[in-house]
Amino acid sequence: MPYKSRRPCLFPGCHTLVTAGERYCAAHKKQSRVIDTSHYDRRWQKLRLVFLSKHPLCQKCQEAGRLTPATEVHHIISVNNGGSDRDENLMALCKPCHSKITREEMNFGG
Repeated sequence: MPYKSRRPCLFPGCHTLVTAGERYCAAHKKQSRVIDTSHYDRRWQKLRLVFLSKHPLCQKCQEAGRLTPATEVHHIISVNNGGSDRDENLMALCKPCHSKITREEMNFGG
């Protein structure tokens, strides 16, 4: 009988393979439970698209002198910590920059 395929852990930046049906590796299971994703509904998706249309380039890459299309919107202060969806609290990022920031925040409680 063939084995089910394995895929990477869903934690940003983690490449550990997990079995089918699992979402996170053992190291990230506990951390994944503290993220409340209920905020990311249809309203957020619309707001995200509007924000990306106004800010089409990754802000972190621009600071480093690179022009990279932004594909993700990051809350500077997370909604779970009292942050809002106002433009002042949002940052347009490419996937690698967003994963790096998220990983740093998760590791340091940021």
